Amino acid sequence: MINDKGEFGKVSKIKNKKIKKTNILLGFICILLAVLLGFILVTSYKSEQKESRHLSEIADDQQSGIEDYEAVKERAKELEEISSEEAEDTEDIKSKNTEDTKDTEKTDTADTEDADKTEDTKDKTTAASGIVCWGDDLINGEESNTYSYMTVLQKLLTDNGYNMTVINKTLQGGGTLSMMKMAGVSDETIQSYITKHQQAANGAQLNVTETGIRDLTEEQTTRNDMDCIPVIFMGYYGGWNHDPAELADQQEQILNTFQNKDQFIVVGTRPMDGSVTSEALDQVLSQKWGEHYISLADVTAQPSSTYEAQQAMAEAILQKLQELNYISKN
Repeated sequence: MINDKGEFGKVSKIKNKKIKKTNILLGFICILLAVLLGFILVTSYKSEQKESRHLSEIADDQQSGIEDYEAVKERAKELEEISSEEAEDTEDIKSKNTEDTKDTEKTDTADTEDADKTEDTKDKTTAASGIVCWGDDLINGEESNTYSYMTVLQKLLTDNGYNMTVINKTLQGGGTLSMMKMAGVSDETIQSYITKHQQAANGAQLNVTETGIRDLTEEQTTRNDMDCIPVIFMGYYGGWNHDPAELADQQEQILNTFQNKDQFIVVGTRPMDGSVTSEALDQVLSQKWGEHYISLADVTAQPSSTYEAQQAMAEAILQKLQELNYISKN
């Protein structure tokens, strides 16, 4: 019995030792596992921290990149605006340069045209062989050779150094219809005025100058003045039915027979019968002829047929010839 107990106790001790070893082994394994787990946890934590830092750096880089991108965009926008402004300035400069060029071209063209006009004027002045007086001669007989405006004008031209001849194509006591006939205006045109006068009279007696035409000599109808500067002074004895507009039209009929229709002077005086006032006549003729017109009433208060009036008229014509650059001393 004792042996059995002893044997049992020995077995029990051995078993306990095994269990103890097993427990120690298990404990050691647990420790190892715990250490391993701790190591894994630590490693994992470090890895997570590292990844977190990396992600944070990436995020920072992305944010920085975004900010840089926005800054670049903003700078690009500024540069684009500056470029646009510079382009506009350049375009303005180009436009201004173009306008300046056009203005310069216009100025050059204008200067050229002015020079051409001046040259044309010089050519025309040179081409004019003299001055011819058409219309009324209010100083009759031999006195006309001394006191008429034509004689005085010739003397004034010579005394002032102008080598210009004054030609006399006036009619003493003649009406405007006869003057047109002498100038070569067509019979049909002259007859149209006569018919108009007769219709307006409605059977009443008309002055002879309103319907009649003077018999003219061959010398009177021969034209040797086509290249001269005409001075037209007509209407004192009638022939235009007391209508200043018709007188202006008849003056134009004579003017149209000349080669150069741009160079001329028209002088106006009220008719002998006083049927039209100087004011009424001047209003129509000055509007028709502009700078080419001389009102005798503005030049002198003396009656048209006086020596004083003829002198004043000659002086006014010389001044007008100079103002219009029709004559030259060269």
